[in-house]
Amino acid sequence: MRELSFEDAKIIELNILRHIDDFCNKNNLKYFLAYGTLIGAVRHKGFIPWDDDIDITLPREDYNWLIENFNKINDGGRYKLVSPYSKGAKHPYVKIIDTFTVKIEAGVNYHNDYLGVDVDVFPMDGQPESKQEFDRWFNRLMRIYKLHAYCLMETNGSLKRKIFVPIIRMLTGGHVRLAKKVDKLHKKYTISKSNYVGVTSCLFVNRGDRFRKECISGCKYVSFEGYEFPIPIGYDEILTNIYGDYMKLPPEEKRVTHHANKMYIKDNVEIY
Repeated sequence: MRELSFEDAKIIELNILRHIDDFCNKNNLKYFLAYGTLIGAVRHKGFIPWDDDIDITLPREDYNWLIENFNKINDGGRYKLVSPYSKGAKHPYVKIIDTFTVKIEAGVNYHNDYLGVDVDVFPMDGQPESKQEFDRWFNRLMRIYKLHAYCLMETNGSLKRKIFVPIIRMLTGGHVRLAKKVDKLHKKYTISKSNYVGVTSCLFVNRGDRFRKECISGCKYVSFEGYEFPIPIGYDEILTNIYGDYMKLPPEEKRVTHHANKMYIKDNVEIY
C-alpha cells in the first residue's frame, strides 16, 4: 500500500459522494450536504481548503432504507456501507467507504479489520417540541453515545483505558446493543410529526443542530468541486444555528484539519 496525500484523499471522497448522489437519485432518496461540506459548498464552492472529509445527511426513513439496500445493490462494487449495527462498525453512524483504501484513525479499535477512506452519513430525526423536553432527550442520547464511544476505543495505551473499556463493553453488551438502544429514543420523534428536526446521532453534534422542519422541505443544487449537489433550502438557518457566522473565515491559526488520520490506497489501484 502507499500513503495518500491530503489532496488525493479528497479526490477519493468526492468520487464516493458522486456514487452516493447517483445511488440516491436512482432510488428516490433524499439527502443533503451537511456540516463542513455544506459550509464548503456555500462559501468555497468545494471543500473548505483545510478540511479533509465529506458529510451528508438523510431523513431517518431514507437513511434506514440506505442501510438495508446499499450493499445489496452494490454487491461486489468498490464502495461499501458500514452500518453502526455491524460488528465491524467503528462509529455510531453510517460510513460509506472505498474498499480499495485503508483509513486509520487515532484511538479507534481495528480488531475487526480496517475501514477505508469514507463519506460520513448522518440520520436526521424529529425532535421534541419544547426546549426543556429536548434538553432531557438530548442529554440521555449523549450519555448512551458516550458509552458507545468507549466500546469502540482501542484498549492499548493508558492503564485506565485497558481496565475500563472491557468493563464497559461487558456491562453494556457492546456497541451493537447500544446502537439499537439509542434507536428507540430516536423513534419517539418522527420527522412527519415534529416541527423541529436535526442530527443527534453522535457525540460530535451540539444542541444547535435543531431547526424548523421547513428548512428541509426542499433543496437547491450548488456547485461543489465542479459538480452539482443538493443542499437544504433552509441552509442559512441550519448553519447559523450550528456555527453562528459561518461565512466568516476563522483565524489563520485555526485553519487546520481537525482529524488525525493515516490513509492508504492498495497496490495496483487507480485513485481517479
